[in-house]
Amino acid sequence: MARIDLPPVAMPRAGLNLGAALTPANTDGHMFVHSARRQLRIKNTNAAARTVTVQIPATVDGQDIVDRPYVIPALTGDVLIPPFPDVYRRGDGKVFVDYSDVAGLSVALYELPVA
Repeated sequence: MARIDLPPVAMPRAGLNLGAALTPANTDGHMFVHSARRQLRIKNTNAAARTVTVQIPATVDGQDIVDRPYVIPALTGDVLIPPFPDVYRRGDGKVFVDYSDVAGLSVALYELPVA
């Protein structure tokens, strides 16, 4: 299996049923086109905590910047990660997300409406 695109779910002004828009986490990770209007949601129903890592492809003075981990609590972990700054955007315009384990993990990419 390979990393797959995570499609954005448009958030209508009337609100969004959050339970209806989740996708199972992919063993090889997800990717999505970077946008300042996109937020990543991760839900964990497993009895063990999970770590979701967002890759940071940038460097400072030739040194790699450490990727950003997010710990998703066990059983009821439901975390909304705010939009990612430009430093997370790869050369192809995408953001890469990796999972420590995908059992019980589901994700969604929400796109906020234009102001």
